[in-house]
Amino acid sequence: MAQEQMQVDYAQAFNELANRIRILESKQSLLSEKLLVMNQNMIEEYKKVMKEIKVIDMEIKDMKKDLANVKNVVRHLTEEAGKFAKQSDVKVLEKYIKLWSPMNFVTEKQVQEMIRASLEKQESPVPAIKKVRKENGTDRDTSE
Repeated sequence: MAQEQMQVDYAQAFNELANRIRILESKQSLLSEKLLVMNQNMIEEYKKVMKEIKVIDMEIKDMKKDLANVKNVVRHLTEEAGKFAKQSDVKVLEKYIKLWSPMNFVTEKQVQEMIRASLEKQESPVPAIKKVRKENGTDRDTSE
């Protein structure tokens, strides 16, 4: 009987070990599936990250180009600013302009109008002769 008891104990231990092995195998199978899913997700994320890195790299290159253009424009502006008139030069010009007062200058047309007005106001024989010629329709000098 002792031998039967031992066989029952062995069988029971064997069954218990077999159950534990099945449980461990199922756990290992689940872990393998989870690991496979994680690997697939990591590969997808890696691809996404690489695409984003490429986009960021292109943006950085564009920014570098833009920055170089801005530097060139600023350099050009500073060179041009060096060619501007200085404040002292502008003050000298301002003094000359005030001295000459160009706002009081007259145009050629204005001078001609002033001369005509002045001639019309004067009573000289020249306009009278012209009037007589026009009235008579002759070209001879009638002044005596």
